[in-house]
Amino acid sequence: MTGKTPGEYMYRELREGPGKVLETLRAAAPQVEEVAALIDGKNVSKVFILGSGTSFHASLYLQYLLTRHTRIHAAAIPASEFEDWLPGSRKDYLIVGYSQSGESTDIVWAFEKAKERGVPVVAITNTPGSTLTRIADASIVTRAGEEKAVAATKTFDVQLAAALMLAYRLAGLGYGEIEEAARAAQAVLDREPEIKALAERFSGAGHSYILGKAAGYPVALEAALKLKEAAMVHAEGFAAREFLHGPVQLVGPETPVFLYAPSAEAYRASGKALEKVRGYGAPLVVVGRGEADLLVDVEGDAAVLPMVKAAQLYAYHVALLRGKDPDAPSKLTKVVKY
Repeated sequence: MTGKTPGEYMYRELREGPGKVLETLRAAAPQVEEVAALIDGKNVSKVFILGSGTSFHASLYLQYLLTRHTRIHAAAIPASEFEDWLPGSRKDYLIVGYSQSGESTDIVWAFEKAKERGVPVVAITNTPGSTLTRIADASIVTRAGEEKAVAATKTFDVQLAAALMLAYRLAGLGYGEIEEAARAAQAVLDREPEIKALAERFSGAGHSYILGKAAGYPVALEAALKLKEAAMVHAEGFAAREFLHGPVQLVGPETPVFLYAPSAEAYRASGKALEKVRGYGAPLVVVGRGEADLLVDVEGDAAVLPMVKAAQLYAYHVALLRGKDPDAPSKLTKVVKY
């Protein structure tokens, strides 16, 4: 990537995220209405949500929101596993597929198989006119614009926003909380010096563990993925209390642990895991609410938007401090095709 500085694309794009969330709120609302009408019109009670990589983390978040706020039974499945997980009974269900490009082989194949079986499919993608939108019965096209960095940042932001929009529309809720969360995400970016200081503190760590509770769980998985993709750091994400069922064996003074807690309640519910981590001498950083080291300005499900900004910016700075170009991971491509 001659003529550019390392991480130039990732940095610019992650900072564009809050504005792209607001743009998606304005522009995609009619498409959300169309998808909601499809779900209501077909009396859908079961939704299977597909995605790969970052898009799978968005799928988990949508599963959480639909289960929490609506009557719909939702299950997130990795797109590459869909063939083996395909349910025998296909009555009253619908498939939602997340894909930034709308061209990834796994998700396109899954949509084609679903359509062959007469199952309605909905695409959530950043690419109008993509293969996925042509197959889909309805689409929500997010408004992130072109993303050049291999590691997804602003496209994940708008995927989260689309999940919030659809779940809140089905639940009869407004979008004001999402607008507030987008502003909170910008406020996190304004605290970049604090996040860079964390990166300087932990950039030498070869292993990191990222915990999440409630809506923070998909963020924990995404935060770990960003460290792998951008900074070549071995990082693993876990549900907060699930961390106690084995992985806590690996922590010590040399392994930083992050917790993403979207509410004071989520922070309190993670208390036993935090107690264990502290007891074993591992450095602990809490992002979100409760007794947070990096406090975000909103609480609840939409707090994912500012929390993920902290995760992305941290991974970017760790990458640079480790001498990596987060725009050019050597083994990855933007779209997985085969």
